[in-house]
Amino acid sequence: MSLALLGVAAAALCSGTANVLQASAARSEPARAGLDTTLLLRLVRRPIYLLALGLVLAGFALSFLALRTLPLFVVQAGRASSLAVTAVLAVLVLRTRLKPVEIGAVVVVACGVVLLAAGAGTQRPVLVPLATRVGLLVAVFTVAAAAAAATRIKPTTRAGLTLGALAGLSFAIVALGARVVRAYAPAALLSDPAAWAIGVGGVLGLLLAAMALQRTSVVGATAPMVGTETVVAAALGMVLCGDRPAPGGATISILGFALVLAGALSLTRFAAPERDPAAV
Repeated sequence: MSLALLGVAAAALCSGTANVLQASAARSEPARAGLDTTLLLRLVRRPIYLLALGLVLAGFALSFLALRTLPLFVVQAGRASSLAVTAVLAVLVLRTRLKPVEIGAVVVVACGVVLLAAGAGTQRPVLVPLATRVGLLVAVFTVAAAAAAATRIKPTTRAGLTLGALAGLSFAIVALGARVVRAYAPAALLSDPAAWAIGVGGVLGLLLAAMALQRTSVVGATAPMVGTETVVAAALGMVLCGDRPAPGGATISILGFALVLAGALSLTRFAAPERDPAAV
């Protein structure tokens, strides 16, 4: 389990670094009406976004491996802690100064991760019904339809907040799909609706996150995304997969989860430099 926890930490480092690069690239593209399905195609022409995408994929791969032995709520809390990584990078790279309350938030996240590691139990692969796997794929397309409607919300900043929450829901589906995928052989993946939900949901999550960053501040885009992804994925992991803390570790795990989520959400403004209003 120690290797899995190291993988979660490395995934947080990848995601935290990608946050800075990804938001900068997304804001260089004009926002379009409706579900902008070509946005990712335009972004991948930018080297900075390709680097961010590589880090996102690396973070997902590490999280995927960790899910083989760790509860979903632990892995998702680790993903939320990536915002603390982003805050530290903002200090080292962007020369941003942290206020005492923000330094405290980083410490809170670190303490929460330690508590989660202490209370986490080892999980085994889980078999869920076919209906649940199909439901994951249906949920992805439902989120896409909701996102298309959300682009019409006024004012634009409220649309960005909603799109951020829907991006978080997409990533929660991806995380749950990674937890329940049956096997890794190509034939098994092609026939598993959960594997399709991972692929389609991942692309949709990236698209909605970029669209959210075009429409609102980093706080407005990232806070609902992180909060929705972390809470929904953790809850579904417990309900559908039977994820549980180690015996006697429930209180420690709950406290650790709460600390990571609270500290991470307070640091969302470090996801990237604030948008220049003149560039809108």
